[in-house]
Amino acid sequence: MSIGGAFYALDRYRLRALVIDPATVPGFIRGQGFGSGGSGGHDGPSDSQTVEQAWDVVRTLLPEAVEGEELDGTGALGCIYLTAAHVERTAARLAQRDVQALMGQFTGEPAKFAELYWAKVWQDGAKELAAFLEGVKRFFAGAAARRDAVVFYLA
Repeated sequence: MSIGGAFYALDRYRLRALVIDPATVPGFIRGQGFGSGGSGGHDGPSDSQTVEQAWDVVRTLLPEAVEGEELDGTGALGCIYLTAAHVERTAARLAQRDVQALMGQFTGEPAKFAELYWAKVWQDGAKELAAFLEGVKRFFAGAAARRDAVVFYLA
């Protein structure tokens, strides 16, 4: 079994429901809304960006993407949420990041990153990893433009 991660954008006002009842996060991610109280027709994330098994490399090379609050009780291996204000700051910081420079560092110093989950796979598949990093940048830019909150979910 492998561990995969993804980012999920949601309306900033709906984040509170997830924080109040973290056990609803898996259902939200699957598009099942927020339980019997209804979700006003919105059943799941407004956007998502998978990083699959590159989650550990992504959080190491783009740490600002996961600098939120831990959310326990979700049943996940890890769950972090970022408020809309945090998402805006994160998007601005990510916009300044040069993915090619990060990839050069990651592939040029393999021993430095050897302990990361699937590091060797991603050093060999640098093109796919670069696509994930660019995807994270685009995802946060879109979430910030919508003033969304974000949940990073690791399962």
